[in-house]
Amino acid sequence: MSRWLGKRLAKAFTPIILHNFRTMGSLSRAFYEKYGNEALPIISRVMGEAGVEGAKMARSRLKGEGMRAVGELFKMYEMFDLPVEIMELTDDLIHFRHAPPCPFGLEGSSKELCEAVEAREEKMISTILGEEVDVKVIKCVAAGDEYCEVLCAKRQRKTS
Repeated sequence: MSRWLGKRLAKAFTPIILHNFRTMGSLSRAFYEKYGNEALPIISRVMGEAGVEGAKMARSRLKGEGMRAVGELFKMYEMFDLPVEIMELTDDLIHFRHAPPCPFGLEGSSKELCEAVEAREEKMISTILGEEVDVKVIKCVAAGDEYCEVLCAKRQRKTS
């Protein structure tokens, strides 16, 4: 498929994709608002399961292997009107940020809810790489920050 056709298809499906992100966010937010912090582990688990399934689909889009290939995959979000600025990309980490709006619609909720939803990304990257990844939310519009900033890093192996 040509790059041009791929971009046209992405634009055609953008409303559907954004709707799916917003729906996941709305359900997570409603559950969190009703049950508070008790809901966070459940949200995290469900979003993590979504990340594993997303990884299975994303693998076919990878060009190369490892964290750098995953970082390149993040650039695909631009086609869906969700530009991501990669601040640092190495063999071990992806450090990125993006401007509002939150793809999940979590503005004004909480950093804890954002972290629970980010389990999707953590599990997606871990599944793609075949090794554990930690995701740290540094800033997020959910907590009232100006933009979102996230660090995804391979989990350090413990040495004895």
